[in-house]
Amino acid sequence: MLSANHHDLNLTDVERLSTGAHEVGPQVVASSPAVAGAVVLATCNRLEVYVEAESPEEAARAAQEAVARSSGTDLAEVARLMRAETDDAAVRHLFEVAAGLDSMVVGEREITGQVRRALSAAREAGTTSPLLEKTLQRATRTSRQVAVATDLARAGLSVVSVALDLAAARAGALACEREHAAAADPHDPAVPRASLAGRRTLLVGTGSYAGASLAALRERGVTDVAVWSASGRARDFAAGHGVVVAEEDLAAALAGVDLVVTVRGTGTPVLRVDLVAAAVAARRPEDGPLVVVDLALHRDVEEEVGDLDGVLLVDLPTVREHAPAATAAEIARARQIVDDAVRELLEDHAGRRMDQAVVALRESVADAVAAEIERLPADGAIPADKAAQALRRLAARLLHEPTVRARTAGRQGRGEEYLLALEQVLGLSLPGVAGAVHPVADAPGHPHEPGHVAGHVPEPGHVAGPAREPGHAVGPAREPDLRSERATHLPVPAQPADA
Repeated sequence: MLSANHHDLNLTDVERLSTGAHEVGPQVVASSPAVAGAVVLATCNRLEVYVEAESPEEAARAAQEAVARSSGTDLAEVARLMRAETDDAAVRHLFEVAAGLDSMVVGEREITGQVRRALSAAREAGTTSPLLEKTLQRATRTSRQVAVATDLARAGLSVVSVALDLAAARAGALACEREHAAAADPHDPAVPRASLAGRRTLLVGTGSYAGASLAALRERGVTDVAVWSASGRARDFAAGHGVVVAEEDLAAALAGVDLVVTVRGTGTPVLRVDLVAAAVAARRPEDGPLVVVDLALHRDVEEEVGDLDGVLLVDLPTVREHAPAATAAEIARARQIVDDAVRELLEDHAGRRMDQAVVALRESVADAVAAEIERLPADGAIPADKAAQALRRLAARLLHEPTVRARTAGRQGRGEEYLLALEQVLGLSLPGVAGAVHPVADAPGHPHEPGHVAGHVPEPGHVAGPAREPGHAVGPAREPDLRSERATHLPVPAQPADA
């Protein structure tokens, strides 16, 4: 995982790295066969690339190169600015992000939807993977648990809500700076919710953030809203959200409004200084300042607009500075939920790593069973002695390889290791045998490597010479008697090798 976010960087750097973020996922996946999938999360204050690859180094390299190409940033600069996390740490970070614990406004719920949309976009682009799917879906489910079990999300705080409340407070000349706030209740936000009732509002942009912004405006009493879009989608948005379409000419749309909220984020400022200055000049003194809220990571409003007389500009850096702090107790409760979910996911994933071994074991047993079935009478009538004979053959076949490897392990001084594996796999505990397992001493007159038995020792799974291991008949007339040979199928103390 690579991350550039508001904790580590200023938003200008995050914005620069986020340019062309929609191109990053396909580039990462196409970069190497070692990369199985990639999901890109790009919000107003973070760019993160989650990658599944054969190695952490391969994942970091592919992601850094893709971000460098898409943003036009030097590769070394990308490596310096973007923090890398791997394995468990990367999973934990994702869960904290989805739960709002890593947000500019701790506990905000917008991020959960953004994580879901990032996964949907990866699906559409064909860049996700089963592991990434499972991990991101579990992260969003955990975020819902946090929302239900804690008070972090109950205040309805978000980047949009904090920006609007801050704008309203400043416009009303309220002393709402964090260091001057006199909130006795620690649950009260530093910026109190303010009413924007009666303000004529222009919403610039119709993207995913526009709906959340409109909802926050209505919660604060705004009823007079017009929407403007350079993409031509204003009419559809207006029809679906119960607002009107603004004048096609932006300068005309600005005339007579009290509040402008921009959510385009296309990378090109749409509110230039000259447009805003003309709109301010046409306002009456009793109208008060023109309030402009820029919620785009890639600025929709030229920064110099904030220097104009009669304009109050609230942008993302301002929101970060004044975002309310959550209580330590609620954060601790949320982190415990996240910790439990991460642990469960990692344990499940660790168990799934054994799936191939389980499948191979089942296939081996199935092959052995199928071979014995082939030897049974075809007419379906199976006498008891034939059935018993088939079962003995099956048991001998299944026990042959473990028996050979047990004796080989004993000769090589690895008996304890074998017994531990036997206990783990079959649940057999043989304490009396374990203490007697040791390598055979070097035979005099036969120099060889330490830990190996003098003379020829067969490779595991192979029988030396004409003698047969227990469970294999010497001739076709002999069937193994499992009752008399039962002990030969268990790990036993190593015996001296035949000379």
